[in-house]
Amino acid sequence: MIGNGGVAVAVLIGSIVIGCGGKQRSTMEPTVEQGEPMPSPITAENRAERLGGAVDAFAAARKGLVGHSDEQSRRQLADALGELSDVLTLLKGPDANGAFRQQIRIIDRARAQLTSGSTAAPEPTINAALRAAQRALSTMASNRFADDEQTKSLIELLGPRIDVLNNERGPFHGFETARALDAIGAVVERMAEVVQQRLPQTQPATAPAVNPD
Repeated sequence: MIGNGGVAVAVLIGSIVIGCGGKQRSTMEPTVEQGEPMPSPITAENRAERLGGAVDAFAAARKGLVGHSDEQSRRQLADALGELSDVLTLLKGPDANGAFRQQIRIIDRARAQLTSGSTAAPEPTINAALRAAQRALSTMASNRFADDEQTKSLIELLGPRIDVLNNERGPFHGFETARALDAIGAVVERMAEVVQQRLPQTQPATAPAVNPD
């Protein structure tokens, strides 16, 4: 027969064993996170789809541009430049080099100035942004779209449209800015079409032969 003292010792030993066992389980067993699927890789089809959406957003942002004479029109132009930055980034893909990143920074700087309430004349900054976009597109045209005559023709038309901006100020500059953005839009739309055309075409499934019996 175990006395009260023996019972207390037995309870104390059992508590120590249970406590040690619980500690060992929490230390040794790995924590498994549930409900976190592995990210799927971006396929060529996904990238082309995202590019198409960005091109559409850029086209929508260009509609109704009236220049940069007041706060609202400057904000609309800034939105268009933001969409342009997205399109160029998707067109370039993961191999963006230092020159391309600098071109994107110039575009983003112009967008920031247009929404900052700055009293500085926006024309030089806008000109620099559109010139940076032209250079980025010209490089991509030479490296990736050299076999597409339509892209080449649109790039050739873009240069003179950008050059016009150097001679304009005020409302006329705003009008020519909208035309230059439309010319840039024509280039990126064609490039997006070529990217889509280059995707591997899915072959239709062959229908099973029908038994005449």
